[in-house]
Amino acid sequence: MWLYRSACSDGDFLLFVCLFSDGPICRICHEGGNGEGLLSPCDCTGTLGTVHKSCLEKWLSSSNTSYCELCHTEFVVERRPRPLTEWLKDPGPRNEKRTLFCDMVCFLFITPLAAISGWLCLRGAQDHLQFNSRLEAIGLIALTIALFTIYVLWTLVSFRYHCQLYSEWRRTNQKVRLMIPASRSPHPVPHSLLSAKLMKKTADETTV
Repeated sequence: MWLYRSACSDGDFLLFVCLFSDGPICRICHEGGNGEGLLSPCDCTGTLGTVHKSCLEKWLSSSNTSYCELCHTEFVVERRPRPLTEWLKDPGPRNEKRTLFCDMVCFLFITPLAAISGWLCLRGAQDHLQFNSRLEAIGLIALTIALFTIYVLWTLVSFRYHCQLYSEWRRTNQKVRLMIPASRSPHPVPHSLLSAKLMKKTADETTV
């Protein structure tokens, strides 16, 4: 085990603890390059300079950024929004799932109930008009309008709320494809040479 210390722009130091492995490792998942090749997409060096393409794409998607958080190198990425079906299956935190499910159930239950209630009120108002009961007819018509207004307002508010949640989810959950320049393509790095460079850099920075 060895320590690696890197200076930040504000003068502080970041301390990283790493384990020796059979070769360079990904700085995100800390796995080697046996299954997937490692690449150096930014200006970071040492153990922070190698990463799996898939790991970096997942991190850029979850963090909704397109640059390295350490050296601030801007990546060339292609973003594609995820389909609506994925949001319906997993809209986010548990409370958002519960709210979406409850609103969908309420909508399926209230819509036919409001339609039947409105039809019955209008039918009753029509019958009262035939018997010259204008006051009762006006009351039923007013009740129909009130029920319809409440139903429309609730539907619009719920729809707008979930549209905002979906827009935020779509903005922060995109399929990111990293466009790698030819100069930063995955390449094997000899372990002995990498270890020597890392230990030399660690000794120099620790002395400072």
